[in-house]
Amino acid sequence: MLLSTQQKFILDALRTLNCVRRRQLHALVRGRFQQDSIAITQARMEAMLRQLRMGMADVRMDDGLVWLFNAQPDGRRLEAIDVMLELTGGKPEEFSASREPPRLLRFAYGDELRLFTVASLDTAPAELLERGRAERVVWIADSGEIPQGLALPPKHFFAARQPDGSHRFYGSNGP
Repeated sequence: MLLSTQQKFILDALRTLNCVRRRQLHALVRGRFQQDSIAITQARMEAMLRQLRMGMADVRMDDGLVWLFNAQPDGRRLEAIDVMLELTGGKPEEFSASREPPRLLRFAYGDELRLFTVASLDTAPAELLERGRAERVVWIADSGEIPQGLALPPKHFFAARQPDGSHRFYGSNGP
């Protein structure tokens, strides 16, 4: 099957993230290819996904999710992808899923490739995660709310889920 550049990107994103919401995948593809002469509309995105599903047995879709055959949806990772899309405006330069708890997702964006990690507070306390010198850590919790008395180290943030699904970011008090 011949794949377009956008479809190759979609498959790479699925291999990296395992499972994504359709709207997240659309935002990633639009962010990566918006400077090209082809607009990535919702209709074009749906057509590309249908072609992939028909041509490749391991691409699966339902109402809101797209995943590869052997992947299981992970609510924490889906929220981490939302955080990444909000912080980068849908244009991360690089991203990778992490298999090392409490890390869920790592991404870089911007001209200086600022490095971020999204991690789960429900998996481990903030002080247990070592970060690189230039890395920023964004914590999320299953409840979506800031835990009572949470004190974050420098360059650590908490993403509180809002009723509309977006996030409000709270930073540490340190340098």
